Amino acid sequence: MSNLFKSLSIVLLSLLVWTSSSLGAVWEVTNQWDESWEARYQDWVAREWDSDFFLKQNPMQGSLVDCADVVYTMRAYFAATHGLPFAIKDPTTRASDKIISHEMTRWDSKPQDVRIRSFIKLLFSVGSTATLPNDSYPTAISRATLHAGSFILTDRANHHSWTIRSFTRTGIPHLLYGSRPARSKLFERKDYPSTSFVFPNGIRPETNAGFRNFRHIADLGKPVHEVPGYSLEQYSIPSRNYMRQVQKKMQEIEETHEQRVSRLLADSCKGLEERVDIIEAGVRRNTELGSTCMNATEYDDHSTPSRDSRLKSAFEDLAASFKEGSNERGLSRKLEAQVKSVVNGRGSQNADMPCSVTLSNGKSLSLGEVYKLSVSDKLSSNPHDTMEMRWGLQGGPSAKAKSCPVY
Repeated sequence: MSNLFKSLSIVLLSLLVWTSSSLGAVWEVTNQWDESWEARYQDWVAREWDSDFFLKQNPMQGSLVDCADVVYTMRAYFAATHGLPFAIKDPTTRASDKIISHEMTRWDSKPQDVRIRSFIKLLFSVGSTATLPNDSYPTAISRATLHAGSFILTDRANHHSWTIRSFTRTGIPHLLYGSRPARSKLFERKDYPSTSFVFPNGIRPETNAGFRNFRHIADLGKPVHEVPGYSLEQYSIPSRNYMRQVQKKMQEIEETHEQRVSRLLADSCKGLEERVDIIEAGVRRNTELGSTCMNATEYDDHSTPSRDSRLKSAFEDLAASFKEGSNERGLSRKLEAQVKSVVNGRGSQNADMPCSVTLSNGKSLSLGEVYKLSVSDKLSSNPHDTMEMRWGLQGGPSAKAKSCPVY
């Protein structure tokens, strides 16, 4: 009996040793976050983090991502490929000490690339704009504290976020972000989002909206005011021209009037071009459903209230900036003519004029024509409307839009 017990003990001990040695974390930690690694992270984001990241050959290739997925991937992927620790506060429990980290052994039998992909996919499933405040902190506005690898978060009313790839010397951010419906190609813009969209309920710290950085693992679960780097400075900036004030804090050199107007014109064109694909997908799905209404998820994927608000804001910024310097001889003749064609709501086939788009129904729209429709609130964000109604070319709502629920 004693020999049998010893034999069983040896077998059990061997099994435990084998099991322990076979269990592997998502990735091995070989480095620790410090100032040097934070600098390398910022450099990696500025060089490698681009709109095609999820299309490139890497473990996350082909992933369909929304805005929060993009924010989490930016930090987690760098950590995974550089042997650095990464964790978020576990949002599935109220316990303050529970985290989801690189130490998970759920995929220990899988190859390294599969482990990384599976872990980040898990972050997609549990993370959202609602969980990001638990994994980050509000930062001061300066070149030393706000940089590549930081991100911008709205409050829950607009539930959106942008990652910051870089800042120009004139203090303008290059933003990358996902949206609904989720897709692999990221959107990008080179400007600040509107103040009213980021802070729809006022510039207040309790909304968690604003400019933020990721917490280190040791700081997860702490009251946010105890996190190193925590600052409420951004909430003391006057609301009037808020983003312009942020720009001034971030600039190394002042942006000229020509640079600003040219940038805002390009940003407006980008917003117009992005809206085309979104509306086409929504109209296609609406047609496929026939008389059936979209469910809540489909409605969220194909409605465009936030996107349309951002486009209108871009147009208003363009018009205001153009008017602001109208008494100066600071614009080239070509740029002045282009912006005038937009703010006057004109269409043009002239190659020197700003961008235009052609819809699937064959209708062409200039940037000026869309400007006029946007600022007069004629664009429809309801995915149950027709193509013509979505672009403000026909009055709505449609009979289907009237009868279907709005989510």
